[in-house]
Amino acid sequence: MPMREQLRNFKKERIMQEAERLFFERGFRGTSLEAIADSMGMTKPFVYGIYDKKTDILYDISLRNISMSLEAVESARQTGGTPADRLAEVARRLTRVCIEHREAVTVFFREEASLEPEHLLVINDMKGRVDRAIGELLQEGVAAGIFQVSDVRIAALAIGGMISWTYSWYRPAGRLSAEDIQSQMALLALRVAGFKT
Repeated sequence: MPMREQLRNFKKERIMQEAERLFFERGFRGTSLEAIADSMGMTKPFVYGIYDKKTDILYDISLRNISMSLEAVESARQTGGTPADRLAEVARRLTRVCIEHREAVTVFFREEASLEPEHLLVINDMKGRVDRAIGELLQEGVAAGIFQVSDVRIAALAIGGMISWTYSWYRPAGRLSAEDIQSQMALLALRVAGFKT
């Protein structure tokens, strides 16, 4: 990769990190491009050289977040074992994304209405892919007689929504560790699927 592209990628990553933090703390509307530059100890041209609009930064944060979620689900589906084993792994990995990237997930859900319409289409398509991947795994378990689900689509949305919501209540110093919560979410996902142990 050429040095110029490496430098651009470095700048982009730094801007995204700082914007994510400020969007989390102040909200998207409460954060200007100038505030992002000031917080980094840089001038406005540093940011404008990479991003013309604040919504483009929000899109990149959102795209990275949903991409991590989709990767978590798809990679877990590829692990060995029964549909129950793989659904539990989907729940653990998706929960891990929500916990380890809590600020980004918060920004993603709280600020998605601020995305440009064309960006929102891309994000919603990827969200749909996450839901469909969970639904396909549930359908596989139903066909195998492992899961008892009357409506696979609703069950997939319930599992994804339940796990995604952890961003709003998880606290690093809380009663349960991140690993405990991942295990609990795996058990709850199996219950939603009607899995009988």
